[in-house]
Amino acid sequence: MNYTKEELSSHSLLWIYFLISIGVALQVGAANWDIIWHGVVNVESFFTPPHTVLYSGVGLSLVSTLVGIIFSIKHGNHSTGSIFSIHHRIPAPLKLIILGSLVEVFSGQFDNWWHSNFGFDGLLSPPHLMLISGMLLSIIGALIGTHLSDSKTKFKVASELIAFGILWMVLVNFVFMFTLPFSEGQYFDFNPSPTTALVLGSTLPAVFTAIIFYSVQGISFPFRLTAVAATLMTLQSSSTIISNVYFAGLFPLYLLNILVPLLLDFIAAFTKNNNKVLGVRPSKDFLRIVFSIAISFSFITLYFPWSVNMFKAYFGIDLITFESVAIFDQLFWKFIIPILMPLSFASAYAGILIWKKFYRWRRLTNVFRLVVR
Repeated sequence: MNYTKEELSSHSLLWIYFLISIGVALQVGAANWDIIWHGVVNVESFFTPPHTVLYSGVGLSLVSTLVGIIFSIKHGNHSTGSIFSIHHRIPAPLKLIILGSLVEVFSGQFDNWWHSNFGFDGLLSPPHLMLISGMLLSIIGALIGTHLSDSKTKFKVASELIAFGILWMVLVNFVFMFTLPFSEGQYFDFNPSPTTALVLGSTLPAVFTAIIFYSVQGISFPFRLTAVAATLMTLQSSSTIISNVYFAGLFPLYLLNILVPLLLDFIAAFTKNNNKVLGVRPSKDFLRIVFSIAISFSFITLYFPWSVNMFKAYFGIDLITFESVAIFDQLFWKFIIPILMPLSFASAYAGILIWKKFYRWRRLTNVFRLVVR
């Protein structure tokens, strides 16, 4: 296939953004594995298999970012020759990724120093918070860069859907930082209050899930919801479900989560030509909202076991992480069904309304360009 110079540049940067997304995926997956690792092996050290995978992801993101910088300087806009104007040749999304990569690299050194001086740490330690903040910056940059790419290939669509799935997992993991009761270290106890964990854990996962899937439905692809859900499920299952003997047996049940987005994709395909559903011809925006909320209902099983561990401190449950099935059973009828599900519905719907209003007020890409210019 013959590409013009502009098409070649766009396609090359698309690969850069894709590799950065994969780097972030390795990081967030390894972060989940790290929690399981410490529970199983009970060894606290910087040099562990999860840390190796995590910082391999950091390395992949960093190398890809450096290649993107060199490529952009060489093939970018040469309207000015000043050395001080080189930053104008670097695409705005890549600048955000550069910031995220620097934060990630520094967090690794910070984490090593923290272990050396304070022994084992908890989930919400300053180095960990810095690391996931860097991940968030990087994946947002990669997603924006992919979305703004001029490429018309199927690879662009696939990359964007995968980036959405990775962003979804990073956002939910960010919530877990402030809700899971795993943040008591050797010297510092950063565990959130049980009430804080209850409020944030009952609302934010549904909000972020609904916003992600409302946005995804703007992409023209027949199985867009399934692709994004499959991305998160691949990361969650490989790092948390099948990485240990405690949850491995739940893997077949975990795979059932894909049925919800798959069914919604079939309904979307059926209603594409304004076909009626149960005798009603719903508007496209109404379906987008309903589909987004429907998937947000699944967050308890999609993010298992962390989803139920968020609430055990509030209800005074002393079971350990690996007894999460028992925690789920205890909370199912007294909290999940009567309280959490209605609250998730309201939170998801409110999140979509706020997102729509904000997006109409000023598009995120324009805000981003103003910030980095």
